[in-house]
Amino acid sequence: MRPYKQPFAGGFTLIELIVGIVVLAISLVVITSFLAPQALKSVDPVYEVRSAELGSSLMNEILGKSFDENSDHTGGGLWRCSETGQLSCTAASDYGPEGEDRGQYNDVDDYHTNGNFITIDDSLGVDLSDIYRNFSYRVNVDSSDHGINAAKRIDVIIRAPNGIDYAFSAYRWNY
Repeated sequence: MRPYKQPFAGGFTLIELIVGIVVLAISLVVITSFLAPQALKSVDPVYEVRSAELGSSLMNEILGKSFDENSDHTGGGLWRCSETGQLSCTAASDYGPEGEDRGQYNDVDDYHTNGNFITIDDSLGVDLSDIYRNFSYRVNVDSSDHGINAAKRIDVIIRAPNGIDYAFSAYRWNY
């Protein structure tokens, strides 16, 4: 007769279970430490696209205006500031709105914000801060590169809610 063998008891020991739990916990901590920063950065492309939309829209609006307050505002370019018999171009120290609100801006330097960031609004001055929450913009108009009679450099800076500034630049020539 054969001796009786106890059947093999399958399963894990308590030590094996504890080691497995520790390894699982460590791997979850490592994975989470890689995923958490990525989740924070996942909104950056959205801010980039919205900033590009805003910058492009605002730049197109500005470039559609006359070169100067003393230039032809009809779009025909019948006269230019500082031409013979015409008023001189606006001095750089006088850049900014001439007492009008944004819906009445008629030349490029009206958009100059004197280095201040302002909330987003549309071309009629309607506040859009509920649509573009925590976005702001700044416009700098500078004529020092080519002189006030030749060209104005327009720098539009869009500040996204994450604090990153997106810059757009163009020249408006006196033609």
